[in-house]
Amino acid sequence: YIDLPFEGDEISQGDTCGKLQSAKWIAKLIATIGGEIIQVNEELEDDSTKINNDPYGAGWILIVKPSNLDSELEGLLHGDAVASWMEAEIKKSEDLKNQ
Repeated sequence: YIDLPFEGDEISQGDTCGKLQSAKWIAKLIATIGGEIIQVNEELEDDSTKINNDPYGAGWILIVKPSNLDSELEGLLHGDAVASWMEAEIKKSEDLKNQ
């Protein structure tokens, strides 16, 4: 199950812009940039497995027309910072499993 916003909606960086439910949990989709949602992949409402099976093809989620792209890109992680963040998240997940 996936809950998507509507075309024409405005979102801000860091906002929840949808929800994705799997068998045991619900994930919030967080906007990496702000702007106007100009297109939503409505096919995902019938088959959300496309997100995992073909994320760069049929599993795309939405398209945003950025409102402040240059300034918001500065707030995103790049390069080695992404790897460090991912390692820390994996460690947190492992720690939770071992409790």
